[in-house]
Amino acid sequence: MAARVALSLVIVAACRPPIGGSVEPSASSIAGSLIPSREVAVAVHLPGAPDALASAVTRAAGSESIAGAGVSVEIVIPYAGEDAFAVRDRDGQTDLFFATPAAALIAREAGNDLVMIAGLQRTYGMQLAAPAKGATSLSDLAGGSLLVQGRPGDEVPLLAALTAAGVDPSGVEIAFPEDPSLPFDPYGLFDGTYAATAVTSYDGAARLQEFYDLESGLPVGPDGTVALADESGQTAAASGIGIWALRSTLENEDHRIALALTLIAIADGLAACRDDAAACAVVLEDSGIADRYGDGLLWSVNAFNGTLWPAPNGAFDIDEQALTAAVAQAVEVGRASSAPSFDELIDRRVLELALANLPASVDLVGASWVPLEVLLPLE
Repeated sequence: MAARVALSLVIVAACRPPIGGSVEPSASSIAGSLIPSREVAVAVHLPGAPDALASAVTRAAGSESIAGAGVSVEIVIPYAGEDAFAVRDRDGQTDLFFATPAAALIAREAGNDLVMIAGLQRTYGMQLAAPAKGATSLSDLAGGSLLVQGRPGDEVPLLAALTAAGVDPSGVEIAFPEDPSLPFDPYGLFDGTYAATAVTSYDGAARLQEFYDLESGLPVGPDGTVALADESGQTAAASGIGIWALRSTLENEDHRIALALTLIAIADGLAACRDDAAACAVVLEDSGIADRYGDGLLWSVNAFNGTLWPAPNGAFDIDEQALTAAVAQAVEVGRASSAPSFDELIDRRVLELALANLPASVDLVGASWVPLEVLLPLE
């Protein structure tokens, strides 16, 4: 039997030494008899700087979910100029990637053989906004520059929406944050560099309101930007982030077990953050990995929950219809060259193992969930 170690949470920059603090809970029985034959570290790769998307992982660490099973969890954030999906083989370590289908397709075509092992968000939660005195419709963005919170691939629904609005997307410049390890900064929207921005409903949308006006020095609030309507519904229907792994790691039984345990821990965290968002926000704040705090962070956790719940088929369900649509959309807008088959794109072994060992107390449906009424504090 593998030596028992506590589940620890460590923030790691890709290919760099650990930064930040750690949480070391005591042992728990949630892992049951699902234990790898050796200790395994699972690196959970986020698409950018930690925000509410990381809440379930930090809550998993704080809730003692897989301690004692010989599995530790690290959060890895990407850095400028680094391929976030290109990881080297490390003895005793495997990887999970949080990514939209389009971002994963681009990574696959770059030589990273990713497969989806579980779903996560029902919807990505993309919102489009322009400065209060700027564009008022998608057609006004022709020939302009747009800032997208995310990474290459995440702009695909936006390109589809522009096309539907009669705008040639080839004439629109798409920009991403220069350093994805840093929290999203909308400065370029307010200084006129960009005509509009596409943000997540649970992070960037808050940062737009919290931005300090360049003249008054006060938060611009909800009147600082205008929402750009997408009548095509492409952005509202944008496929959410899924959970991916490299195909090669799945041929190792210990890695499959470790990944399944990590899914169980994340499931426990997701359910806990849904049922007590306030406590979840405190755990995330206390971990020191997020740059927001208090009711502002609670607002974001609550909004992130809205991209997940309710989940009629379970939070980890792989929605093949939505995945098919996302892949087709990426090909249509020219961000992917071809559509892989489901056999190439999906591997359900880890998910099946996790669900078979998921404690009955963990509810992955959340049928009764309703959002909290939380005001975004603006100081």
